Amino acid sequence: MGDTSNAVAEPTIPDQYELLLAKLTHADRELDEGQGGRSGHLEEASGIVFDLLYSLDFKSGGELVPRLAALYGYIANELLQVGRTGDRAQLAHLRDMITSLRQSWYGTQTAA
Repeated sequence: MGDTSNAVAEPTIPDQYELLLAKLTHADRELDEGQGGRSGHLEEASGIVFDLLYSLDFKSGGELVPRLAALYGYIANELLQVGRTGDRAQLAHLRDMITSLRQSWYGTQTAA
């Protein structure tokens, strides 16, 4: 008999970047609307960043892995800062960084 498990496919790295960008967009909207305090979207974004960090293969991932780990650590720290300060400019900077990471997975394709 075949496998009858209901296994769900793991999200790809670009999928996680897309989800992270969506969470940051929602968090920005919350900040714009003056919804202070803890943002559920920022917390979810932090969770995605830690998932990305935990998915790194330090044994066989090559020289890029420690660099990505440092970058993910930086992003996680910045998300904590945004949660404390509500700094939308800092959040926009993080969104730009994640957008660049996402684009690196797709190569240098540009819209026509």
